[in-house]
Amino acid sequence: MPQPSIDNSPWEHPFLSSDNLREFRAYSEGVWDFALNHAGNAARPLDTAFAVNMAQNMYKWAKLAQKYGSRATLYLHPQDTTAISRPEWEEFDGEFEDLMDGAGFLQAHPDLRLGVPVEVPPNEGSELWSAYQASATGWRRVLRRAVGAVAPDAGLSLFAGAAARQLRARSPGVRHAPLLDLQGAYPNFRWAEMLSRHDVIYAASTPFPAYASGKPYCVCPVGGDLQLDCGRTDDHGRAMRMSFAGARFILASNPHVLAHCRRLGFRNAVYLPYPMDSDHYCPGPGRARQEWTERYGGSVFVLSAVRLDDRVKGQDDRFFQMLADVCRARPQARFIFLGWGKTAGEFQRRVDAEDLQGRLIMLPPVGKQRLIDYYRSSDVVLDQFVYGYYGATALEAAAIGKPLIMKQRAAQYDALYAGDLAPVLQAENTDEVRAHLLAQIDAPQQRLAVGASLRAWLVRNHGEQKATPLMLALLRLAADRVSLPPHLASPLRKPLSAAEQAYHRGKVKAAA
Repeated sequence: MPQPSIDNSPWEHPFLSSDNLREFRAYSEGVWDFALNHAGNAARPLDTAFAVNMAQNMYKWAKLAQKYGSRATLYLHPQDTTAISRPEWEEFDGEFEDLMDGAGFLQAHPDLRLGVPVEVPPNEGSELWSAYQASATGWRRVLRRAVGAVAPDAGLSLFAGAAARQLRARSPGVRHAPLLDLQGAYPNFRWAEMLSRHDVIYAASTPFPAYASGKPYCVCPVGGDLQLDCGRTDDHGRAMRMSFAGARFILASNPHVLAHCRRLGFRNAVYLPYPMDSDHYCPGPGRARQEWTERYGGSVFVLSAVRLDDRVKGQDDRFFQMLADVCRARPQARFIFLGWGKTAGEFQRRVDAEDLQGRLIMLPPVGKQRLIDYYRSSDVVLDQFVYGYYGATALEAAAIGKPLIMKQRAAQYDALYAGDLAPVLQAENTDEVRAHLLAQIDAPQQRLAVGASLRAWLVRNHGEQKATPLMLALLRLAADRVSLPPHLASPLRKPLSAAEQAYHRGKVKAAA
């Protein structure tokens, strides 16, 4: 890959046609059936390492895995020191302003109990480096030829002294070669060694330690990993491509993942509906509503829990003016925002400048237990209006049964969901957001009906009783290194079309 390859508008990719997405869904269903049949014959519980807790995904899934009979351990990224990536954030029922201060958060709330064992691996690999340092000139020459081969560590045996042999004996599957060859990679050694204790690994965003562990693993793409990191031309990009390509499955929950896979040449993606702990994220009474009413007045509350980022989420000038118009047209409406994200400060300045305090209300960031209460206390939820794909925030609101206004790429989702399209309130522009808001503010019974319909859709497609067994079956298939039968051929194996090749050339050229 001589030039960087970045795609900031993957929804435009030619592969994301309805026919291709329907074919990918059918292929994935075949893999599900095969995996579930195999998992049904398992003799012992699966022991899974869940790694990198971005957006609380891995902690939630580790808890579900444990609930459904598997052993689960969560491994945090040793360099991610934010509060919002700590599993305690999922259990926290309160406010905390500084999302970057994980240490301060834990110090302020030391008694939060976790549902699964949690490890923070050291960012340490000096032991590995020292074991081979004496023969550095020789092994680096061999490594440059060996990395990427079937058994890249084989070349290292020529240079393995007593210390290196001891490390191999201690954790025989760990791949020393890529850890030593790729710049900045060797500190992942202890993390990889810890992951190698488990049957299988499910990693989000940063799969290289899973690759280096030598154990089978699956990857959950989160965002910039496929969009940006895998297209870099340095050793970080090389490590990311190697790791995604080496995963048994890239477990994709959104259509745009396939666009990145086509651009990067990955063929190992399978659709997995995002498993939601729908018994926990569920309808119920909201405690915060009374406080909001007493403090701010109003009778209809619209919640936006997504981060404030006008470029990625869509809270730009037009969006803000639309909210101001709705406030003037419907004096009973109150809008609740959480004060986090790239443009949170600018958003608050707009509120102050327009004298909309008490109507557009900025509250501190809150832990997930408090956020569940905020969902329950609200009448309508706003999500994102740019990319057209939803993540955990939208699914949380759906699980709690609230009307959800967002941009949804309906044609792509309809094909991927085999016609069971999420009944969100689709908004392509701010005029449509305004129309949905006015209609929902004026119609309380309609709000209840829309929310109930969305909750039913969530349970059908993402509910824990459906999606968790699928996740565990795919992980079991990976752990047991079972090959798929020949008739299960992924549409990602198709040759690139002329339109795709032209699209990729344009993206590479634009990113250079």
